[in-house]
Amino acid sequence: MEWLSKHAELIGILFMPITYGFIGWLTNIVALKMMFYPLNFWGIPPYLGWQGIVPRKATGLALKVVNILSEKLIKVEDFFDKIPADKLADSYKPLLKENIPGMLHRVLEAVPAEHKAAVQANEAQIVSRAIDESQAKLTEITHHLTEDAKKVFSFKNMVLRNLTGDRTHLLVDLFQEIGRKEFKFIGASGWYFGTLFGLAQMLIWWLYPGLWTLPVQGIIVGYVTNWLALIMIFRPMVEKRYLFFKYQGLFHRRQLEVSDKFSTMFAEHVLNGKNILDEVLYRRIGRTVVETIKDDIAQEMTRAGADSKAVELFNKASDKGRNELAADFSTRLSEASETMEKLINRSMNVKQTIFARMKDLPAPDFESLLRSAFQEDEWILIILGAVLGALVGLGQMFYMMVFSAG
Repeated sequence: MEWLSKHAELIGILFMPITYGFIGWLTNIVALKMMFYPLNFWGIPPYLGWQGIVPRKATGLALKVVNILSEKLIKVEDFFDKIPADKLADSYKPLLKENIPGMLHRVLEAVPAEHKAAVQANEAQIVSRAIDESQAKLTEITHHLTEDAKKVFSFKNMVLRNLTGDRTHLLVDLFQEIGRKEFKFIGASGWYFGTLFGLAQMLIWWLYPGLWTLPVQGIIVGYVTNWLALIMIFRPMVEKRYLFFKYQGLFHRRQLEVSDKFSTMFAEHVLNGKNILDEVLYRRIGRTVVETIKDDIAQEMTRAGADSKAVELFNKASDKGRNELAADFSTRLSEASETMEKLINRSMNVKQTIFARMKDLPAPDFESLLRSAFQEDEWILIILGAVLGALVGLGQMFYMMVFSAG
C-alpha cells in the first residue's frame, strides 16, 4: 500500500496509454449509441434532452432510401408486371362473400330501433350490392396494379409507412445491420488511436508535466479518434496504395456483402407481398365494403321514411364502428393471404433484383446508403467525442494533481 502511494504519479503516467485508449473507445461507442438511441425523445422537450439521430430524422432518411432505390436500383412498376393479377382477384372473392353478411350486422347496430326492421327486410339486397361493389373494386385494383401501378400504389408512402412512426426501429435495424462491421471498427479504432495518443502524452508529460495538457489531450483524442474512424470507413472509395500497404474505405470494401444484407432486409421487411397488398388492397377493400354497406343502409332508411336528421345521426353513430370494422376486415384479408403473399414474393424476386444492381453501384451512390444516416450530423459525433474526452482528461488531471502534490 505504501509502495502504491509512493509511486502513484508513476502509475498515473504508465496508465496514460490505457486511459486514452479508454477515452477513444468510450467516445466512439457513446457517439454510435447516440446515433440510434433512444428511439423516442428522452428529456424535457423540445431542446433539453436527446433522441437518436436516425430516429429523429427517420422521415428524411427513409425518403433518401426511396430516392436511392427508385433512381438507381429499381423501377417498381417492373415488379408488378410479374404479379398474377387474375389469381390475385380470384383468391379474395370467396372472402368477400364469407365476411360481408357479418359486417352488415355490425353496422346495423348503429341504426335507430324504429328504422332497423325496414333495413333488415332488404338485408339480402344490401349484402349483394356490397359484394358486387367490392368485387368490382378488387378487379379495378388488380388491373391497375399490372397495367398502371401508379394509380393504386405509392412506393414512397409504403416505405414511409414501414420505416417511420411506430416502425422506426426497422430503419434503425437496417442501418445498424448494413454498417455492423464499420461500427465495430469505430469502437476498436478508439482503442488503437487513443493508445497511440496516450504514448505521446507520456512523452509530453516527461518533458513538460503540465496538468492542463491532460484535458487538452483528452479533447484531441476524443475529437481525432471519431474523425479518423469516419474517414477510414468511407475513404478512399477505391483501393489505393500507401507505401507498403493497400487500403480502401471499409464500407466500400464490403460492397458485395452490404448489398446482400440490404437487399435481404428490404425484401423481408419493406417491399414484400404483405406490405404491398396492405398498401394497395386490404385497406381499400375494407373501406369500400364498409362505405357501401353504410350508404345502402342510409338509402333504405330514407325509403322507410327516415328524415335527414335520423340518417345523419346514424352516420355519426356508426363512424367509429365502421373504421374498426374496416380495419378488422383488412386484418382478416391479410391473415388469409399467406399463400398469395408468398406467390407475390416469388414472382417479384425483390431481393435478387436489388442485390444484382446494388453490388455494381458507383462508389458515391453506394456510400450514400450508410453515410446518409449521419452525414449531416457528423459534427455532433465528433464534438461529442471531444467533450467526453475532455471530461476523462479532467479526471486524470485531478488524479495527477493530487498525487503529484503528494
